Amino acid sequence: MADTDKVYAAIHKKHDVSYPVLVPNVQGMASAVAAGVKEIAVFAAASESFSQKNINCSIAESLERFKPVMDEAKKHGIKVRGYVSCVLGCPYEGEIAPEAVVKVAKALYDMGCYEISLGDTIGVGTPEKTRLMIQVVKKEIPVTALAVHFHDTYKHALDNIKVALEEGVAVVDSSVSGIGGCPYAPGASGNVSTNAVVDMLHGMGIATGVDAEKLAGAGKFINKALGR
Repeated sequence: MADTDKVYAAIHKKHDVSYPVLVPNVQGMASAVAAGVKEIAVFAAASESFSQKNINCSIAESLERFKPVMDEAKKHGIKVRGYVSCVLGCPYEGEIAPEAVVKVAKALYDMGCYEISLGDTIGVGTPEKTRLMIQVVKKEIPVTALAVHFHDTYKHALDNIKVALEEGVAVVDSSVSGIGGCPYAPGASGNVSTNAVVDMLHGMGIATGVDAEKLAGAGKFINKALGR
């Protein structure tokens, strides 16, 4: 097993929690199967330039690579979630047309991804652009199969999430204390803070099942570990 496999195998897993891993190709899929992974994630981009920088291939090539991965996932009963990067803007190409997002998202959905996460990788999205993008995408993919993933570079993430909720999206990606980022998206902040998202949702009267006190404790722990 590779080190990643050993780490996954060593995690004390709870039965009602998913532990997905990113799988870029069939080699990664073999490692995931060996580790006993129950869910994987495949990732493409709505921008050709970002695709080349991030995974060193074109969008079309990335989708081709995922076909044998999907075949293996079906064979082993492994769930697959699809991610689309740069749905609202690219650090190399600028604004991204909603139609480009639809093309990639639908390809992943048609392959068998149970859910498609639409990612604003550099955090340039606004509520207006978010609404338009989601409205275009959900014409081709059921809104129940969509999720959103906002980085909070320009502090629009919470407003964009509100718009996504209004459009029927019920799944939001986030990270404790907003950690994260991307080496191929210079200047972009981490994913929107789970703490902020949960506070907002609870303030709106939306039940999340998340213990805010324990979440705050997790935030303090990770911030201390990172020296933040």
